[in-house]
Amino acid sequence: MHRQVTNLAILVLLLTGPSALSLAEEMLRDPTRPYVPYAPGMADAPRYAVNAIIVSSERRVAIVNGRRVGVGGSVAGATVITIEKDHLILEKDGERITVGLNERPSRR
Repeated sequence: MHRQVTNLAILVLLLTGPSALSLAEEMLRDPTRPYVPYAPGMADAPRYAVNAIIVSSERRVAIVNGRRVGVGGSVAGATVITIEKDHLILEKDGERITVGLNERPSRR
């Protein structure tokens, strides 16, 4: 019965137009996919999304925009300056950008 209700809800969403498609996509979102704090296509979407940070005595690594980077590495035209347990600092064109884990970037 639950499956029939789910199928009916999806069918109604698909028939009601494009705005309902995004709602249907969110309902069917893959739970194993990394969290991204913005939706693709948003006008003010951040350029850098930090999905994970690993800090140990041997290494400091972050997953930014789905890529693994370390201190001195680059992502989307910016250089990684510092990786801390809850944020990292990037530099692009002489400007420092602080990006928290699963947050929007802030410029300094």
